[in-house]
Amino acid sequence: MTKAEVISILQKQLADQVGVMKSALAVSNEGSSGDEAKSEGKYDTRAIEASYLAEAQAEQLAQAEAALDVFQRFEAPEYSISDSVGPGALVEAEVDGDLSFFFLAPTGGGLTTDFLGCELTVITPDSRLYQSLADKKMGDSLDSPALTIMGLE
Repeated sequence: MTKAEVISILQKQLADQVGVMKSALAVSNEGSSGDEAKSEGKYDTRAIEASYLAEAQAEQLAQAEAALDVFQRFEAPEYSISDSVGPGALVEAEVDGDLSFFFLAPTGGGLTTDFLGCELTVITPDSRLYQSLADKKMGDSLDSPALTIMGLE
C-alpha cells in the first residue's frame, strides 16, 4: 500500500464521518421543529433542547466539512529516508517493540487505518507527538512516548 492509497482511505473516512453527521443533523432538526417537538406544557423544553443539539451538530458538521476540504487539497510531499520528518510524512516507528505508523496531516487527527498489518494513526500539528516528531530523522528516538523512528516516506 502506498502513501497515496492511505491518504485516499483517510479522505473516505472523513467523507463518511461528514455523511453520518449530516444524517444526525437532519434527525436533530426534525426533532426541534417536527410534530414531536410540540410543547405539551410550559415546562416541556424538548424543542429547545433539540434546537441546541441541532445547533451544536451544525457547528461540528461545518468543522468536519472544512477538515475534509483541507485534507482533500493537501498534497503530501515524498520523503526519503535521509529527510527530516515534516508535514505529510508517513513515519514508521517502533513503540514498545511493536511497529506503528503515523501520518502527519493538517487535519483528521485521530483517524486510524490498517497499514502493512499495523495501525496507522493520523496526527495533527496541535498534538504533542506531531511536535515531537517534527524535524527528527530516521534512527532518532523520543522519550515520551518512547519510540524510535524506523522509516520515513
